Amino acid sequence: METTRVSIITTAYNEEENIGKLIERIRKLNLNTYIIVVDDTSSDNTAKIASKLSDKTIIKKREGQTIGLWYGMLNSVSNILVTIDADLENPPELIPAMINEFINNKCDVLIASRNKLPRISEKISTKIFKKILNVNDIYSNFRVYSKDCLKDFKPKLGETFGLEFLLFLNKKRCKICQIIYTPPPRRNNPRIGGKIKANLRAFYSTFKSLMGYLIYYSW
Repeated sequence: METTRVSIITTAYNEEENIGKLIERIRKLNLNTYIIVVDDTSSDNTAKIASKLSDKTIIKKREGQTIGLWYGMLNSVSNILVTIDADLENPPELIPAMINEFINNKCDVLIASRNKLPRISEKISTKIFKKILNVNDIYSNFRVYSKDCLKDFKPKLGETFGLEFLLFLNKKRCKICQIIYTPPPRRNNPRIGGKIKANLRAFYSTFKSLMGYLIYYSW
């Protein structure tokens, strides 16, 4: 594990309270890491903190999580990529076990699925796509990817909170694996907004992804 190079990618928008803590916790892992932070032009000190602590910080216009992760992937330096949220709701201490599972089971992507989904939109959306992807948590972006499997990927659908990656890999017949974990309590100000806003954005993403699946990813 010590010699396996891993690119760890996170997207951030106004995460000055969390980004330093996340990077510090990742550095404590027994991994050979290259940490990439993609900042969506935060109005606070997120980019400044990330620039001091990460291996690479990319500042770009605000386009959302999916495109931010894609930018990070394009700048990665290894074939194993880990994506993780910047808000500390994904425990980085789980990464070594995820990588072991990813390698041992010869996965092309491994998703850390939450054992309980907090939003009605996530529950319904996962139910819609479970028959296609066989994943319990389609909006978890706590994942391990093979960069080789994503080399032809380019986002077509805008913000899908990472779902488009899975649709692309499914079309390519890549092996999709998952593990189940118990997440820490949610923070008071979630990244994608309050309860109503978050559910609306997730439902819109699901609608776009379903249309995108039928147009681009079903054959």
